[in-house]
Amino acid sequence: MIPTPKKVLHVIDSLDLGGAQTFLLDLIKHHDRTQFLPVVAAMHGRGVYASAFEEAGMPTYSLSSRKFPPFYIPNFWRLLKSGNYDILHFHLFGANLCAKPLAIAAGHPAIIVHDQCNDASRDRNPLLLAADAFWNRRSDRVIAVSESTRRYLLNREDLEESKVTMIPNGIDAEIFRPASDQERLRAREMIEIPSEAFVIGGVGRLVPQKNFSLFLKVASNVLRVHPGVIFVIAGTGPLESQLREEAATLGIAGHIRFLGHVTDRVGLYHALDTLMMTSDFEGTPMTLLEAMACGLPVVASAVDGIAEVCIHGKNALMVPPGDPEQFQESLRWLVDGKILSQSLGAEGRRRILERYDIKAIARSVEGVYEEVLESAL
Repeated sequence: MIPTPKKVLHVIDSLDLGGAQTFLLDLIKHHDRTQFLPVVAAMHGRGVYASAFEEAGMPTYSLSSRKFPPFYIPNFWRLLKSGNYDILHFHLFGANLCAKPLAIAAGHPAIIVHDQCNDASRDRNPLLLAADAFWNRRSDRVIAVSESTRRYLLNREDLEESKVTMIPNGIDAEIFRPASDQERLRAREMIEIPSEAFVIGGVGRLVPQKNFSLFLKVASNVLRVHPGVIFVIAGTGPLESQLREEAATLGIAGHIRFLGHVTDRVGLYHALDTLMMTSDFEGTPMTLLEAMACGLPVVASAVDGIAEVCIHGKNALMVPPGDPEQFQESLRWLVDGKILSQSLGAEGRRRILERYDIKAIARSVEGVYEEVLESAL
């Protein structure tokens, strides 16, 4: 007799732009449907990713049209009771702190949390740290996306070592691949960038963690020496107006392209010569994995999960966090030397194929599902 697939409810804060949402979409696409049937619930709104989940054939729910916790509780409770889910998989803080307590109160036997980052906001807010730790201890398993995140959970939230499993994020390296010459030209035409320009990109949410203010400062320094370089920033977020003002104040507004949300992420990487990541902290950033899979050289802050993926001088150039001079120097090496760029890009893709392909990552996550279900028997 063929076994009935297990139903998995993925609960996430929102389906807006973000690395957690990107990873969840890729994970669900690569679930073994003969074993696991995924369903997605966002705490609020639909977000830019909702249609992508639906196009991939995922039943997708929103618990509230806006951020309003009183709506979350009865709507999640109804979804939980009506769906008869075998596994509940929670992503990001809102889901962990608002929806998961209801699942625990209902006595659900298989509760999993996905922790994407050793987020500094938890250290700045003792109440948030205590609440996150309280509910994580009552989960059946916590998946940490990097070794630094795993250590954070063990040391700062005092979780049992057996409860925390490190599984990095992954991407589909068949989709994210190096561009042909024609693909590169077409990608640049789409965002109206000259074919001969050297283009440095930043990709991510426009939030303090990503430190795009440093990105702009570095751009200003580079442009003094290489005025023909073009910088692009792809992403949306609460700091967009502030960053546009900073670019104008630095006198580089004409050299910075704010692209907003870019749906064609592969085409975006194909249009770039280099990815620059100025983040203050990270888990295992999807942007980094996608760019490396596309063969792009990367210049990035040597922090947390980035430092676990990258090897300085072999598959990326690593810079002390917050150091504009070192970022500038590393970018100068790339602007002036194409051979180094090609070598870094090739090694970066090799690294992704060896350790971060989504097919293997999906099997690892499903292995956690099986272990939790077996323990629940």
